[in-house]
Amino acid sequence: MNREKYRAALNATELREDFRKETIEKLTRVTGGRTEKEIELMKTRRSLKHTIAATAAAAALIVSAAAAATLLSPNQVAGELSDSTLQSAFDSVGATRIDQSVQSEGYTFTLAGMVSGAGLSDYAQEVDEERTYVVASIARTDGTAMGDPANNLNTVFTPLVSGYLPWQVNAWTLGGSAASFTKDGVAYYLFDCANLEVFADHTVYLAAYEGDAPSNKEFQMHEDGTISFTNDIKGPHALFTIPLDPAKADPAAAEQMLREIGLVE
Repeated sequence: MNREKYRAALNATELREDFRKETIEKLTRVTGGRTEKEIELMKTRRSLKHTIAATAAAAALIVSAAAAATLLSPNQVAGELSDSTLQSAFDSVGATRIDQSVQSEGYTFTLAGMVSGAGLSDYAQEVDEERTYVVASIARTDGTAMGDPANNLNTVFTPLVSGYLPWQVNAWTLGGSAASFTKDGVAYYLFDCANLEVFADHTVYLAAYEGDAPSNKEFQMHEDGTISFTNDIKGPHALFTIPLDPAKADPAAAEQMLREIGLVE
């Protein structure tokens, strides 16, 4: 994919400002309405049931250095998209290499790495706001080649934040955009959104699934604020926990971000 196609892809997927508010209102109606108190961070009340569930989810993660070595690295993905600035950012000490994989219904989802900051992309040099850039990939577990991402799974990538309803804090409301391409039978995705580090005092997830904006059909939030897929989830899917440094949390910035998208007054 060349520079022009990358820019076109980003422009095509970037969400217009008023769509954020429309999405919140629509999804709130679908889920039966929510009070402002439900939007606020819930008090942590970890139960044994959820601890067991979290342990099982962790056991499902397949971390394979051998498999990761066969995939393009995050900086190589940025290079394939002709973004030299982001390529350098993924090589910097501020970048995080993750290389976690999850297998689901014949597909292997891999969260390769992330980096956050301002001016990290050739296509955002004039943007002062900080963004988070995430590289992920999808491959067929049996080694069969993937085709063009647009002609394969209708995959949605979205961040989610514990304590906040998935249909209110997600890629749509955080101004997400994405670009993708296929190389050597693997589909690669570069996703970016508002800086996720401001939520580093929460558990922050990256979900991948088939469908559209998150709803209570795909996700559920437990009493302790943790988020998981529902039993009704259909199609290949994966839920990763993004490793963030709690010291980088910025509650004031997070509150301002939520205020701007209409979640708090």
